Amino acid sequence: MKTTVRRFIPVLLGALVLSACAALPPLTPLDPALKTQVQEGCGRPFLFSKYRLVHALDTVLPDGKKGTAIGIMVADPRTRRFQTALMTLEGLVLFAAESGETLVVSRAVPPFDSPAFARSLVEDIRLAFFSPGKEPLAWGREEGGGRVCRFGRADGGFVDVLNEEGGAIGIRLYGKGGELRKRVIISSFNPDGLAERIEIRSGIWPLYTLHLRLIDFEAIAEEVPSSGGNSH
Repeated sequence: MKTTVRRFIPVLLGALVLSACAALPPLTPLDPALKTQVQEGCGRPFLFSKYRLVHALDTVLPDGKKGTAIGIMVADPRTRRFQTALMTLEGLVLFAAESGETLVVSRAVPPFDSPAFARSLVEDIRLAFFSPGKEPLAWGREEGGGRVCRFGRADGGFVDVLNEEGGAIGIRLYGKGGELRKRVIISSFNPDGLAERIEIRSGIWPLYTLHLRLIDFEAIAEEVPSSGGNSH
């Protein structure tokens, strides 16, 4: 009996450690008068209108290989739709897709032709550029001192938007079990309020790191519906 207990204790401790690692970071409540200020800060990293964005993109893959590409995207936060393309520096299109209710891939060159790559790319774009929701489930201060808005997801996961005291903004994607799946760090913004330097790290396999640097952008005016009549 004692032998059985001794064998069980390490398993139990291991389960407790894994459970603790998977738990969402606790938030300390803040003065309710700060709610508007905190939530406005949590909306800062995301697109506020339709834009065409061009990024220089550096990748670090699981095997340590590095790559460089150009990313072009037209994104509309109102509809949460986007079109994106990855190109070599010479102009060869490696991947092109449009995301609305479903993802439609129009071009995918190996190794960018796997469904897993497409799903991960969509998740990265939505995480970094589209707000996770209008009203957070909770908000407060994390242990490191940053102010956090926590949003729920339809899949049972969570997104934390963190305004760090040094000025950087973090976006963290957690699975429904509390495991950290992805981390976005925005270290600077341009004068127009757009994220200028973005780092995206995957916390699940395949592990990778993306570094995005904004090199060109254009605001796209919303189309005004035609009344269908003739003007005089």
